Amino acid sequence: MTEQTLDEPLSSIREIDVSVRSDVSGNEAGNSVPTSGDTVRWGNTAVDESFDYIPVSPWAPIALCFGLMGLTGFLGIFGLYVAFFGIFVGIAAVLRVRAAAGEVKGTGIAILGLTLSVACFVLGTVKMAHAYSTEVPDGFQRVNFPKDIAEKQFLYIQGHRKLHPDVANLIGQKVYLKGFMWATQDTEGLTQFILLKDNGECCFGGKPKSHDYIWVKLPSFAAGNQPPLSFRSGGMTVVPLSDEEKSKLPQGHELQLTTTAYLGMVAVAGTLQADVKAGGDGPQEDFEFAPVYSMDAELVEEAWTRF
Repeated sequence: MTEQTLDEPLSSIREIDVSVRSDVSGNEAGNSVPTSGDTVRWGNTAVDESFDYIPVSPWAPIALCFGLMGLTGFLGIFGLYVAFFGIFVGIAAVLRVRAAAGEVKGTGIAILGLTLSVACFVLGTVKMAHAYSTEVPDGFQRVNFPKDIAEKQFLYIQGHRKLHPDVANLIGQKVYLKGFMWATQDTEGLTQFILLKDNGECCFGGKPKSHDYIWVKLPSFAAGNQPPLSFRSGGMTVVPLSDEEKSKLPQGHELQLTTTAYLGMVAVAGTLQADVKAGGDGPQEDFEFAPVYSMDAELVEEAWTRF
């Protein structure tokens, strides 16, 4: 009897202790302990889902940038190179985004950049090809100034300067060629200027040799006789001559054709002339830089193409 009486209170005390501990650890301040099921439901709330972020592949904006830069293909040949390279960048971007299997996004941006590059390259090429095929006026011969004239230089026979046979065949012919204006101080109303084969002397100074430049002169004319080709250029205008200027010109010449100055490549159409004796009576330096080539120009305009 005595042992059973002692054991019963002890077991009751143990039960009360377990109950108290459970209440203190899990229900202190009136909070219940979440079950394993409650924990799963808490982890799947909308708050957690808002941080499920998928980054954009860096290839996508790069492809788009090349597509936008490819728009310069409508302005010049360098832009076509950019658009052509942008096609490969766009293809690589699309393939890389798709190969990521959903880890990155940006397929739409990459496809847009690729589409722009392709369109700029194709349409820019068509535009430039059309401009090249139509820029030479009827009755004029296309001449590459650097290759067809400058690189031919001159032939010297017993100290006398002679034209290269290929260049001699161009003298007196109506030609269409391109170059750069040199040492032009005025911006409007030019009646003559020096046309260089390239922009080396334009940008870095220096004195061009005789075979590297052409002295371009614009004509005067009587009223109603303006060269028809000059109407094609928006930079060419007609100004009246003063009485003093008229006295130095053929009778009836009252108007002068002028042109604006251009910083970039210009195209000139006119009759090519040459004076192989230019500078022959002076020192050797004058002989090397004398104005051998000249042109009576009917057209001066910004070049449609750069080749």
